Amino acid sequence: MIINDLVGPVIGKLRQRTEFAAIIPYYTAVAILDLTENIEFEELKVTGPLSNFIVNQAEYPIAGYDINGIQGNPFINATDHRLTFITSWFIYFDTSGQPVEGQSTGYEINKRDLRVVEPMSKILGIPSVYTIHGDKKNKGIIIVGQMPNNPYACQMRYQREHPFNISKGKLLQAQTNTQLASELGASEIFMPDDWSDIVVYYTAEKICDDVGMNEIASNYHQKLFGYKDKYGSDMPGLITVKKTPAERNASFNSRAMRPVVRRYT
Repeated sequence: MIINDLVGPVIGKLRQRTEFAAIIPYYTAVAILDLTENIEFEELKVTGPLSNFIVNQAEYPIAGYDINGIQGNPFINATDHRLTFITSWFIYFDTSGQPVEGQSTGYEINKRDLRVVEPMSKILGIPSVYTIHGDKKNKGIIIVGQMPNNPYACQMRYQREHPFNISKGKLLQAQTNTQLASELGASEIFMPDDWSDIVVYYTAEKICDDVGMNEIASNYHQKLFGYKDKYGSDMPGLITVKKTPAERNASFNSRAMRPVVRRYT
């Protein structure tokens, strides 16, 4: 599925206003970015390279490579500009930084609050926790605790930022540049096909907001995100009731019962 596949359905949601066809790729890309920044999608999850921590460095940029091609985060693939979620981060105990496949052991680095990670990031040792601080753009950083005292090898699995056929810096220009809009329209959508109706409604809502079709935009927003009826009951939207593959898989996971200790009287 590519962005151009959704142009026809979006025009339908715009009451057949075909004059908006040229701007649909731009608004579709914006809608996709909004959704993929906050929801996990298996189509965007990748495995980073086997890499090493930098000794005495506890902070790493969230971006893999900056606009000048200079490497920032060594745990992210060269083809991925930045990440949006870290789903797994495995570190090896081997202090040499060269683990032996099938023999070396390690553990998962856990995500914790900044107030937990910050004090630990000042102490040398093997990293066991991390947090993401700042926005999810180039200025965001990943902080680990403890501060690496050896070049421990690790491998990260993460969700990358949704890619398009044009750079993110040129995305805004695609709203008025027909050539860029054409290239953008050929971009693959890295989301399940059954999310296409949500992308269509979300794209139409964004266009309606900008062209004065406010009542239609409000209706689409309620359809997507839900609303409260006149009795105060929650009416879930399409996004709320749609389960991602990660959520479906989690429902089959075994869970330990949490013991409750009551005060003895």
